[in-house]
Amino acid sequence: MSGGDRNERSAPRLGFDPNDAAFAALPTPSLVLDADALERNIARMDAFLEQRGAWARPHTKTHKSPEIARLQLARSRTVGVCCARIAEAEALADAGIEPVLVTSPLSTPEKILRHVDLVARAHRVQTVVDSALGIDRLAEAAAAAEVRCEVVLDLDPGFHRTGVPMDERAVGLAGRILERPALSLRGVQMYAGTLMHLESARDRAERSRELWTRAQGIAEQIRGLGAECPVLTGGGTGTFDLDAEIAIATDLQVGSYVFMDAQYRVIESPSSPGASAPFDFFEPALFVVAAAVSQPVPELVTVDAGFKALSLDHPPEVVVPGASGPLRFHFAGDEHGMIDLKAAPGAIALGDRVALLVGHCDPTVNLHRSYVVVRGGEIVDEWEIVARGVA
Repeated sequence: MSGGDRNERSAPRLGFDPNDAAFAALPTPSLVLDADALERNIARMDAFLEQRGAWARPHTKTHKSPEIARLQLARSRTVGVCCARIAEAEALADAGIEPVLVTSPLSTPEKILRHVDLVARAHRVQTVVDSALGIDRLAEAAAAAEVRCEVVLDLDPGFHRTGVPMDERAVGLAGRILERPALSLRGVQMYAGTLMHLESARDRAERSRELWTRAQGIAEQIRGLGAECPVLTGGGTGTFDLDAEIAIATDLQVGSYVFMDAQYRVIESPSSPGASAPFDFFEPALFVVAAAVSQPVPELVTVDAGFKALSLDHPPEVVVPGASGPLRFHFAGDEHGMIDLKAAPGAIALGDRVALLVGHCDPTVNLHRSYVVVRGGEIVDEWEIVARGVA
């Protein structure tokens, strides 16, 4: 059964009505966050990890928000947060969010100096490394600033995006770190991003177990060099339950679970592998609200959300409660999208507001300045996306 068929059988719940009078003054397109669903997702993840004896290090590259990070850190199974860029670490640390792990390697002097500055200002910030150049530059900068930087060795799961191969080269780089008095090796990172959206839950489980077993072997070899290597961090939303069951990772870098975008709703449910159920352990919480601005032909309606409001790598899911059939979204340029009404004639009228469940949350968030926060169907706040568009 295709992902599209799964979505048709499991329409997302919408916790607000975009055509209610409370939304009359809302400019479109706007990024709307259902805070009730968000908090249920955070609580659900925490309860799951508590039952499994597992821990989370949530990835803030998803939301780029101190408010959401605080909600995550308040939970009992959270050991800290992580981010993808040094500028995100700066924004979060300056907002009082700590500890933070930067999960992308630093190699240029400019970014290394910024990282060392954070450490010198007594912020609890760590970074991954995956090269001799990065290790040497960071060690030299830390020594010059008279600080000691905590680092995590990034392992390549086979995607070849970042990380050192999981063989003797990883052990060699670990030895190089141990030779640098200004660095402290905390452990290893293994993030298998290519597994997160594999449709088959069984395939995700088999590949994840294989990769975590290899990462564990590298960590054991590093301990043989005299390092404690207490941290094995990685994983993500697509494998959170599988990784908790495998029980090798010390903490899981889950991110998208807070919003649960349309891209995740087309993979198999972890609770019923081999079945046709969608990945619905978490609730959709993030929507772009757009307006129907034109209708040149009856079977299509044009909304004011296009490339500039939505990530391009996966279409959003059109959410109209009570629609008689599926409503398909098609990008129609920078400012516009088109919704096919053939399966549900009259579901959207000219002038209506439409909720679009975001296709891929991380890059969609990066296109907006703030979240319009909704509770109980009412607009209650606005949260700035402080780490938006930063380097």
